[in-house]
Amino acid sequence: MTETASFIGRNFSIRPSILILVLLCIVSSAALAQARPDFSGVWKQDNERSLPRRNGDLTLRIEHRDPELIVETSMSSNTGASRHAVQKYTTEGKVSISTGADGDEFHTSVVWKDSSLVFSIEEHEDGRILMSTETWFVIEDGVTLEKVRERPDGQKQTSFFRREQQGSK
Repeated sequence: MTETASFIGRNFSIRPSILILVLLCIVSSAALAQARPDFSGVWKQDNERSLPRRNGDLTLRIEHRDPELIVETSMSSNTGASRHAVQKYTTEGKVSISTGADGDEFHTSVVWKDSSLVFSIEEHEDGRILMSTETWFVIEDGVTLEKVRERPDGQKQTSFFRREQQGSK
């Protein structure tokens, strides 16, 4: 069985099996072009590259099994004080409520945008609500995590993390 297709005023005979093959190739190409990275692993903040520059040690231990995303944050300052927090998210946009390493309450939803994760954050701090958006990118052949946080007032912070070990997936 063949079907006739018209393209720029010309008729072509197309076998259904060839049409299916062409459509599969198109869908596969689109999927590869928008491949979603695995954020799993241990990531150590690169203080020198981050803007503004950072002090102390900040490590993220991420378990990413889409749609589940668990981020364990460990901070230590030059004074020796350390903080720890675990946030659990879903990349399907459901709001999660957690307590950050600084003790603030966070209401966060996470969604995919192409090959990056976008976090919509509502931080409850000292009776105020601070809104921000944070976008995560895996760059430099998977060895660097770039986090860009933007606030409605135009403030912007960019943090870079180096992968210490590959996560298991």
